[in-house]
Amino acid sequence: MSGPTVACMITRRAAALAVLTVTAFVVVTTELLPVGLLPQISGDLGISDARAGLLVTAYAFTAALTAAPLTALVSRWPRHRVFLAMCGVFVLGTALSGLAVGFPMVAAARLVCGAAHGVFWSIIAGYAAALADPERPGRAAAVVFGGGSTAVVLGVPLGTALGAATGWRNAFLLVSAVALVMLLIAWRVLPDTGSSPTQRVGDLPKVLLLPGLPSLVITTAVLVLGNFTVYTYCTDLLRDSGVADPARVSILLSVYGLAGIGGTWLSGMLVDGRPRAVLFGTVTLLVTAIAVFVFGVRWPLLVLVFFAWGFAFSAVPVSMQTGVLRVSGRSADVASAWYVAAFNLGIGGGALAGGVLLAS
Repeated sequence: MSGPTVACMITRRAAALAVLTVTAFVVVTTELLPVGLLPQISGDLGISDARAGLLVTAYAFTAALTAAPLTALVSRWPRHRVFLAMCGVFVLGTALSGLAVGFPMVAAARLVCGAAHGVFWSIIAGYAAALADPERPGRAAAVVFGGGSTAVVLGVPLGTALGAATGWRNAFLLVSAVALVMLLIAWRVLPDTGSSPTQRVGDLPKVLLLPGLPSLVITTAVLVLGNFTVYTYCTDLLRDSGVADPARVSILLSVYGLAGIGGTWLSGMLVDGRPRAVLFGTVTLLVTAIAVFVFGVRWPLLVLVFFAWGFAFSAVPVSMQTGVLRVSGRSADVASAWYVAAFNLGIGGGALAGGVLLAS
């Protein structure tokens, strides 16, 4: 193969990875956008903040419950077609959220996006690995997950600011427009890497029992559940710690997000060569940071705690997803769907558990 041909192939694959990463940014922004706009959404629709919060919880549970069966159903499709279809669902669902005339319509649109979310994250790591060096799936996954981490730092705050200035509906419509642009670019740029082996819904339990996969799925669920039990209501806990200033809360959340970008990058660089060490370090740092926060620490040490917390938690998806790719072989997409289900059950379950604990 000639030099120019190789260079062209590398450039195209890099462009494809960039498209996956930016689209991941849009998807995570879509998922978390209601968090910063709950007062505007509840006021406009005439509902309570708690009910508006269901737009996030229901989204997560829908992704968890539908990820595995829907991924199995579309497993015969080439990955790039599945990707394009899910992008199309995000375009329509997010636009419908912004145009909806009442809470039921917004909720329905969010449920549809939640279902697409589960399939999107089930295929994207395997797709990224197919585009990159097969010996370094962790690095490819980290590149894509970096888009999600950046969404927490930039996408959600920007969407929140836009919603506060021009209305929450405009924020959703803008995200839909960006998703449409990414859909059109993806249609031109993404190569066909083939499909994963066709899976039937009846094969899902067999895939879940692949050696090593149950422990990865359970560990993911436990870590994410513990994280979101605390993180979802960290603002209330900060107030109890004497940090009521919105500016300081914003600083801490920004530190958490920025540290997450660093954690994603470093874990992606190390996980292919030292997977066990990365996992052990991730779990140790995450548990320590959450415990220190819950049992009380004051400003300015909170800045260090939130940095460690964000850094550690961002390494969880990279470490867990890389492990899933390694143990699942040709069943990577459906195995990843089980991982996605566990992750989103952890998000939704953690939010519910945190609410119960806070109320008590």
